[in-house]
Amino acid sequence: MRLWLVVVCGVLVGCAGTPERRGRAEGYRLDSASAGCRQSPGLCTAAAGEEAVIPGARAAKVVATAAAAAVTAEVLRLFEEQRDALEQALTECADLARSKVLLELFSGSIPTAEQCKSEVERDAKGRPVTLAMKLGTEMHKVALACAQPKLARLRPGGFSLEPRYLYDPTTGKWSLTSREKEKSLLTDGPLSELKGSLKPDVVIHTDDPRRALAAYDFKFPCADITNIVLWTDYPSGPPHFGRNQEAAYMKALGLTDPPVRIQPRLGTIR
Repeated sequence: MRLWLVVVCGVLVGCAGTPERRGRAEGYRLDSASAGCRQSPGLCTAAAGEEAVIPGARAAKVVATAAAAAVTAEVLRLFEEQRDALEQALTECADLARSKVLLELFSGSIPTAEQCKSEVERDAKGRPVTLAMKLGTEMHKVALACAQPKLARLRPGGFSLEPRYLYDPTTGKWSLTSREKEKSLLTDGPLSELKGSLKPDVVIHTDDPRRALAAYDFKFPCADITNIVLWTDYPSGPPHFGRNQEAAYMKALGLTDPPVRIQPRLGTIR
């Protein structure tokens, strides 16, 4: 039965046009039965007289919906089977990052709280950079470089590192932006478009990056490795409206499960 549904999905509705998330079908509105409807009837909104124009369109819609649900269930099942291995890989990368950076930049010793607060340099805009900030930045670089090959082996084509999500104040919605646009905004501006944007460290998704299944952030405490790093709190205005980082990720990515922190020596923190 499952194989038959997949064949119907491939031939009848093409799958590529299937709405990505619950409620996405709200975006599909057609005034009449068009050629596009004939090719993908499962995506058309049922209207008065539809069946007279396209016999069986509603039946096709039911079949397409069932096929989409079956595929979604299969995708989720496979992800759940992979979850432990994925999180173990990310934990290993977090541990490696802390050990490597402390060895290279701090002779392997653990800095004190006072040292973590001390200014060690200035950034390109002349703002102070503390030791905690510098170590955190370097640890993130190592962890992400470590995660790339591990995730590529475990989940080829099903993950993104540091994807950028932009907020559209005119619609109140979030969208995934391309690397090219992100680079253009960072180099040529206007930087105002990046205000309030979100950039999780790791997003696990289907083969479509817009369909997120889970999100992970590396968290690197400076001095006390047993100190759980909290999610960042955002101000009450747009685009985050007082949410913390966890809630903001859920909103922007459309997640059903909260994102997870990955911290050295502690592993996953939910």
